[in-house]
Amino acid sequence: MELYQTHRASLLSYAARLSGDKTLAEDIVQDVWLLFSRQQIETIAAPLNYLRTMVRNLVITRARRQRVEGTAGTDFDVATAGIADGQVSPEENVASREAMQRIMDAIAAMPDSRQRQAIRMYHFEGMKLREIAAHLDLSLTRVHGLIEDGMVICDRVRKEGQ
Repeated sequence: MELYQTHRASLLSYAARLSGDKTLAEDIVQDVWLLFSRQQIETIAAPLNYLRTMVRNLVITRARRQRVEGTAGTDFDVATAGIADGQVSPEENVASREAMQRIMDAIAAMPDSRQRQAIRMYHFEGMKLREIAAHLDLSLTRVHGLIEDGMVICDRVRKEGQ
């Protein structure tokens, strides 16, 4: 405790210089002391240098965290205003359902029944290309082509509806 009291002012000054913020410097020095007091002080050869290193490392860690979070100096309400709540709006829900219905209609209207089956098996039933090829008695290349051509049609229908 004597070490902390003796060098507290110089550690605060050092932390403030590094961080550019006196309030943050106070927090850092307190955190450093809490971490330091849990260690076996007798085993540390140069405790003041060790404390200064801890201060520098903590300043760097906090600066990195603030950069990553992007919230340094930002009001909480401002920082959280743009965060999506994960809920889809009713309009987006309706638009998605309509797009899906258009795609399902396009699949149903495909002239080749094997193409309809291949797309359904692959995208809706989760079957592998080899399984579909065996089921439809087609080559793997033909099944891949059917699905690829069908997806071009579905993609065109999806884009037309936007």
